[in-house]
Amino acid sequence: MRVLVIQNTVYGPVGLFGAWLAAQGARLDVIAPEDIPDAPGNEDLVVTLGSPHGAYEDVPWIAPQRDFLRASAEADRPVIGICFGAQLLANAIGGTAAPMPDGQVHVGWHENAEVAAPVWAGPWVRWHGDHLQVPASAEVLARDKGTVQAFQYRRSVGVQFHPEAGLEQICLWASKMPAWIAGAGLSEARLEAQSREHLPRLQAARDALFAEMLRRTVGERT
Repeated sequence: MRVLVIQNTVYGPVGLFGAWLAAQGARLDVIAPEDIPDAPGNEDLVVTLGSPHGAYEDVPWIAPQRDFLRASAEADRPVIGICFGAQLLANAIGGTAAPMPDGQVHVGWHENAEVAAPVWAGPWVRWHGDHLQVPASAEVLARDKGTVQAFQYRRSVGVQFHPEAGLEQICLWASKMPAWIAGAGLSEARLEAQSREHLPRLQAARDALFAEMLRRTVGERT
């Protein structure tokens, strides 16, 4: 299985999800957002990752990626979007992503209050300040604190949380965004301690989530 990974920032690698995909025999081709193809190619799955940008920002590579995701989704090509990738995917299919109206940010380990199945419940790491809405044609798989946290449209799945993030990645984000940490009532030390506890404990749940995401997009190929 060939997986095209769009890494939208150097601080947001495919991480644990990439390692899991590789263990299933997938070949990962990682590209920068500036190198997005003009149209879907022969990849079996597209994975688009997080970014410090919002899907609504005027950044040169955002519109071409939105068009690429729209073309992929409408052609029933498998797509998985994570955080910014989910927001841009939602935007591509007629949904919206916008800053939280009250300036709230979702940071740290959170469970999803409303889920289509236990596999979506978590707790999972969140790191976003955007409110996500999806069109009626999409199935909401998880919702919490008034915003969609996971959804499916045809063979595309988006998650606002970060199941791909390992300890190093989480700690790096915390060090670069102290205001967000403080705004969430956390400290770097507390978030690191929580992550050291949750990451190994949730390995089976994380593997099950990855398998479900792949089942809903690629199908029963693994």
